[in-house]
Amino acid sequence: MSKLKAFALKNRKTDEFVPGSLIKTYKQPAPGPWVHVIEGLIERSPNPTDYDDTVKLTYPNAVSAERFGTHAKDFIKSKGYTPDNIVLSDSICSDDVDGPIYSDISNIGQTPASQNQFLGAFMSGGLAGYPHTGILGIQAWGSHVTTTTQGGLFMINMPHIGISRAGDVGRIWRRGKSQAQSLTDNTCGAVATAINWVAGSVAPPDTAEFPNNYQYYILCDILFPFKAALAALPTYDEQMVFATEKIRLAGNTFLTGASGITAANVGSGIDTFYCTGTFINTDDGFNAYINVTAFKKYNSVGEWVDLTTEFLAGL
Repeated sequence: MSKLKAFALKNRKTDEFVPGSLIKTYKQPAPGPWVHVIEGLIERSPNPTDYDDTVKLTYPNAVSAERFGTHAKDFIKSKGYTPDNIVLSDSICSDDVDGPIYSDISNIGQTPASQNQFLGAFMSGGLAGYPHTGILGIQAWGSHVTTTTQGGLFMINMPHIGISRAGDVGRIWRRGKSQAQSLTDNTCGAVATAINWVAGSVAPPDTAEFPNNYQYYILCDILFPFKAALAALPTYDEQMVFATEKIRLAGNTFLTGASGITAANVGSGIDTFYCTGTFINTDDGFNAYINVTAFKKYNSVGEWVDLTTEFLAGL
């Protein structure tokens, strides 16, 4: 582990810190009014290669979450934007292990600190990362775009799944629990619960069966058409990977469809960057991974531009 210092930009006119400007580095950044805000941080070392190899058995193209965050910033910069002029929306699971890593290294979250320079994050996800805030959530996020500085938007849409160092898919060794206890934990627990509901039901879900549990209903509704396919999979691992991908696809279909990220919802003349994939949680003390499926831009004239090949080439 290496010691780093944290710096943030200060607005000379208001004497306030610039939102999203926190960075970690070994020396004073330049140029700009950077202020040393924390004496020292502990930066986690890269995961051991055996953990990388284990994750790649399931997701061959996975990279560290920190690498993804840094690359996403650099890539968006290459398109003419600075991270502090982009409003980020995270459509990831509300599970605590997905929470952001801020300057406090004891935070339980695994979202990469390299994303902190974006404005936000605006939270559009819920259980299993599906964008449960819907059209209104997209409109709210879009309304925060920095119009006076011609800013843009960035949406990250990712359900999550755990993979332990021991190779258990859909499980991680959680902080404060024994390894034996963690072997019975589900990650994502909401996905596992929805799989179990689908397995035990003969009819599609009805909202009346899920009072005060709307997000649970949505996940069951997404997975019910795949009841037979799920039943045909022999292991918990395979069911979790399958269901996680179906939930990702459902979120992606909504967000890139006619009622999702559109000029009517995010505003006309706005560039909106969009990434979909899978967030891979790890045992406590290790770095998370991300498997990118697609990277696109909804451009200022209302067209989708596929940037996946270009994005992945540098990742």
